Amino acid sequence: MSNQVSESEFVEFEEPEPGKTCAVEFGPFKVLICNLDGELFGVDNECTHARVLLTSAMLIGSEIECPVHGARFDVRSGIVMCPPARRGLRTFNVERVVGGALVSLN
Repeated sequence: MSNQVSESEFVEFEEPEPGKTCAVEFGPFKVLICNLDGELFGVDNECTHARVLLTSAMLIGSEIECPVHGARFDVRSGIVMCPPARRGLRTFNVERVVGGALVSLN
């Protein structure tokens, strides 16, 4: 895996159904792609509090809930919605293209 990040990168993945997520890699980043009513959002796939992957986390409306301590983040902005996390998640632009998506840092 490269340590350099291009402006945007094609990522091949199977798009999750509305209300579901999937994990992909973008350069050195692990990204969780979330489908909110057909709109795709990308956030870091690691809780800023517990440092665990959010791959198995529940997507509740527009919030992802960490499976360890219940910290919640808004996947549209990365903002912390419920402690114990104090720092938000990095967000990524996700643009659908044939066979996957173009992912870039916000």
